[in-house]
Amino acid sequence: MQIKSGRGFTLIEMIMVIVILATITGLSIYFLVDSVRLYSLTVNQKALSEEARIALERICRDLRDAQIISSPAAGSSGQTLSFTRTYATAGDGANEHITYRQNGSILEKVKTSPVIVSPLAENVATFSVSREAASEEIKIVLTLARSNGGRVTLQTKVYPRNLPAANVYKNFLANWQEK
Repeated sequence: MQIKSGRGFTLIEMIMVIVILATITGLSIYFLVDSVRLYSLTVNQKALSEEARIALERICRDLRDAQIISSPAAGSSGQTLSFTRTYATAGDGANEHITYRQNGSILEKVKTSPVIVSPLAENVATFSVSREAASEEIKIVLTLARSNGGRVTLQTKVYPRNLPAANVYKNFLANWQEK
């Protein structure tokens, strides 16, 4: 018995349509999964960047008011920043000794009287501080990283404004106070 109707599809035509639709679906899923992965990476990078930026800004504000820098020594570098601030703020007292240090994956602010340890940033991979001998310029490098692949490195340079009169480069000679 023969089918005389020309309507309908042959088996080859049906298989070709299925193969084409499967290819298009596979490519669409690949691009969708890749887009979600990139979005997740971007969100993680943004969160790390904001956390690092806020931590560096806090350190810079405190350090600009430093009158004595005890660590690192002039012309050297290290992983700890210790200084005595000049003026009081809402959270710190005048002449208070402050230390910034990395403790595991947490960047901490340590005040000495009374001893108060405050976490400043999490997911810290590296924290390094270097101090120029001649200009008293302090360079801070902070790297934050997450286990899922996000990594951000920020650095800044700070000139303390209340150092003793012997250091006059960008110095307000203990007359600078942040309001």
